Amino acid sequence: MSENKILALMNKHVENNFWLYVVSLLCVCTGIVMGIYSVRYMGGFEKSDLLSYLKNFSTTINSGGINYKSILIETIKSNIPILLVVWFLGLTMIGIPVILIIDIIKGFTIGFSISFIINGMGIKGMWFSLLGVLPQNIIYIPCIIFASVLAMEFSLTILRDRANRQWTSNIWVRITSYSFSFMIVVILMFIGFFMEAYITPNMIKFIVASIGCGIL
Repeated sequence: MSENKILALMNKHVENNFWLYVVSLLCVCTGIVMGIYSVRYMGGFEKSDLLSYLKNFSTTINSGGINYKSILIETIKSNIPILLVVWFLGLTMIGIPVILIIDIIKGFTIGFSISFIINGMGIKGMWFSLLGVLPQNIIYIPCIIFASVLAMEFSLTILRDRANRQWTSNIWVRITSYSFSFMIVVILMFIGFFMEAYITPNMIKFIVASIGCGIL
């Protein structure tokens, strides 16, 4: 399949599901804002615990003790179940609200992480956020939004066409096509997994070595 055809299919999918993309994006953005503001209302004890954890993590990476395989496995464990849940919810007729909640939670995690690092480390925390948090999420966020729209679209199709016998007879073909689309999302997500496991730790190591461990 040529690149132009892929782009054309993507543009058509966005046009056909424009409002679903808008709603999903708004949920992610809402979660990011909630995550940012939640840091402001954290108690000093909780902040101190998290800062200590972040300091120990940075020190461990800077000392050269990076277990890339372990990071990759943990990254896969924390993301693949989310995609599986979204895929399953798309097969139901009541999954859309839960999918949107998942979008909010994903946004909250990103917003909280970035806000906490910057709040705890000041200007220097911006480098950690830019090089340690954002790179993989540039891949994760579009993938999560695309997966959410796929699931909501399929769920709405079931609701709309559940009385259509022809649609019911082709249900397995549609589920296979729907699942194949999710497999593409998983493949794209693996680019982010490898970035988070193999590139991000080295970025953090470079920052710690350049700025010093006393930043925390």
